[in-house]
Parts: sequence; structure tokens; C-alpha cells
Amino acid sequence: MPMTESQIDRRIDFLIREAQSRDSIRDQAITYAFRVITNYLVAKGDVRSRTLCWVCPFRSKKAHDLCLRLKDRKRWLDEVTNEHQYPIKRAWKWMKEEKDSLTIQGVKEHLRRWPVVVVTREENKLLKDDPRRDPDQRYRDVGIEVLERTESGEWEPRRPQNHISD
Repeated sequence: MPMTESQIDRRIDFLIREAQSRDSIRDQAITYAFRVITNYLVAKGDVRSRTLCWVCPFRSKKAHDLCLRLKDRKRWLDEVTNEHQYPIKRAWKWMKEEKDSLTIQGVKEHLRRWPVVVVTREENKLLKDDPRRDPDQRYRDVGIEVLERTESGEWEPRRPQNHISD
């Protein structure tokens, strides 16, 4: 049975309630809930990692060029990974700081601004999180251009999102 929007809303509500609790920690339940939510936001389903790599509408230019060059789905999937442009650790910190004003819709909008991006394993090694920089800058700092699949199936450069203050 496919995952529904109301199921995602319940998972976000869980994260909000945990962020609001006095003894909140980022454990495996929190991390996994974030992964399920962010996967759903880009793939509209509860998908496994390799499936997400294939269907994700956001890729680095290098990951896309590699896909075109290899023409072999399995080999390509072995060379790429899903990367949270807005790292889960940072998203959780933001939720804890904003705990009194969080809404389900607000969390969705916040997470949609910087989606999961398929990058090469080499690019992934270069990425470091710097809370002083917005997620788009984090990618620009190491020369990663993000492409977005259009409705027609073409891949075009993704426009930078609005600055984040977290």
C-alpha cells in the first residue's frame, strides 16, 4: 500500500512532539523518520535508497553525466548516493530551536527547500556542513551544480533557494 500524505503528517507530528519534549535526543527513530519524510517529499512514496537514487528529481551534474555515460543502471547506482542537502543533524537542531512555533506544514515547506540530491560518491566525500552557510552555498563551495528534472523529463540547473537562518 502506498504511503499517504496523512501518514507523512503523522511522522512530522512525531518529530515536532519529540523536538518539544524536555529530554529530546536525535536517536535512530528521529533519523529514520527524517529519512522517510524527506524521501517522500521528493519521491512521493516510501522508497528504498537505491530506488530513490533512480527516481529522485534532483541530481548533481556529475551524477547525471555519469548516468548518461555509463548507460547501466546498476553500475550507476553503485557510484552515487543520496545526500541531504540540508543535513538531518541540522534539520533536527532547527526543529529543537523552533519547537514552539513548528507546524506540520511549516516543517514540510522547510524540508522541501533543500531536498535530497543524488551525488557521486566522490562529491559526497567533499561535502561538509557549515551551519553559517545556507545549503546551496555548501554545494557551491565544492563545485556541485544541482540539476532538477522538469515535467518534460529534461534536466536543468536548479535555481538557488532562499537563504535559511537556522
